[in-house]
Amino acid sequence: MKFNYYWVAVGIAFSNLAVAADFKLDATGGEPLYQTILPKQVYEQSRADELRDLMITNASGEQVPYALFADEELHAQVESNLKSQPLNVHAITESQLNNVDALHVQINQYAENTAVDIQANKANAADKTVYLIDAGDKHPAFKTLRIDWQGGEGKLLAFDVLASHNLKDWYPLGNGVLIKTTSENANLIQNTIEIDGQETSRYLQIRPTGNESIVINKVQAEYLSLRSVERSLHLEKINLVQREQNKEQHVVNVDYEATGRYPAQYLRVELPQMNTMTSARFYARNKTNEPWQYLTTSSLYRTEKAGKVRVNPDVELNHTTARYWRMQFDQANGGLGAQNPTLSLGWRPNTVVWNARGNGPFVLTVGASTSVINRVSAQSLMPDFQVEKISALPKADVGAAIALDAGEAAASVTSKSNAWTSAPDYKTWLLWGGLFLGVLLLAWMAYSLLKADNKK
Repeated sequence: MKFNYYWVAVGIAFSNLAVAADFKLDATGGEPLYQTILPKQVYEQSRADELRDLMITNASGEQVPYALFADEELHAQVESNLKSQPLNVHAITESQLNNVDALHVQINQYAENTAVDIQANKANAADKTVYLIDAGDKHPAFKTLRIDWQGGEGKLLAFDVLASHNLKDWYPLGNGVLIKTTSENANLIQNTIEIDGQETSRYLQIRPTGNESIVINKVQAEYLSLRSVERSLHLEKINLVQREQNKEQHVVNVDYEATGRYPAQYLRVELPQMNTMTSARFYARNKTNEPWQYLTTSSLYRTEKAGKVRVNPDVELNHTTARYWRMQFDQANGGLGAQNPTLSLGWRPNTVVWNARGNGPFVLTVGASTSVINRVSAQSLMPDFQVEKISALPKADVGAAIALDAGEAAASVTSKSNAWTSAPDYKTWLLWGGLFLGVLLLAWMAYSLLKADNKK
């Protein structure tokens, strides 16, 4: 029976190796905490959503605690930049503004920039003065107009701000009040007009709502520009499974399968044919007997103009982990040609912050069937936790996969298998095999005893 249990133990060990993948962590310096950005290979080997099968061990095989952070927890997704720029202000009258032909626009080219000068024909002195601004053909969205003016000291001055693209069609943009307590410019209380929305019109009109006589000297525009931060993505092209056409509903379904549990945040679609403009609905599910779950709809295009190819941006998703994916094209809305597009899943990698307790080398294991995983909260790992402190931690990169035994190539660990399928259950088969061998051994022993008794 010892023989049987020995092979059962060997089978269990072999089963664990077949399921889990081990990677060396290149930690140097003997620091208590390290940060590790997870490479794509870790996601390929994981057999649990949200990397719930990831663990880190020291040289003694003991698990060490770690915290897992999403990329958006550690890094800003947008950058903001507040810029200020003076604008040219032109005092004109209402009658001049109403007659666009009376305005003369002159472009003055200087060494550093281009200034637009607006001049108006002579107007009736009784006309109300308004202030016209040319902010330029292309500029970021306005946030604030900062005004410097003369007159109206000690009074509340109300203004309306209007916008136009062509000096003819005006629409309200916002309003505000200006207050100056004394004639000293240093004693301003309120000198800004907040702009509603994301306005990028070329022309502005500042119009006093009262009859106060003031002179606007300067207008300073403040622009708040926001842009998405370009951060590296993991991208994984997934396998085309089938294409089917529903003639009754006039749609084409193109289905794909992901072999790993990838936490998709973006879908990258590459259309095969040039000058294609269409839209697609995206669905996902984990099992073939489940209904498709709708995710989003997006316009897709691939065009060429003046020798430059333009393609649609990646389709954004909420975090979605799924095995099967579907793109559905409506033949009445652009449709799809005879060739199939390619589909890639994109995501920003997680960062693991872990405690280098004990001696190295440290190993990151994923795909293990261990019932207890030592994942903890950030506060448990770092009592004085602040997101800003993580970027200062030393980095430990994920190295090559560790070979199963001496001299064996690590390719068997890092080869792409389907993480959605059940791992080979060697343990069960070997246990049944051991039991079967035990029964055979007992039968052989009974037969031997029976044969010995017959000889007597």
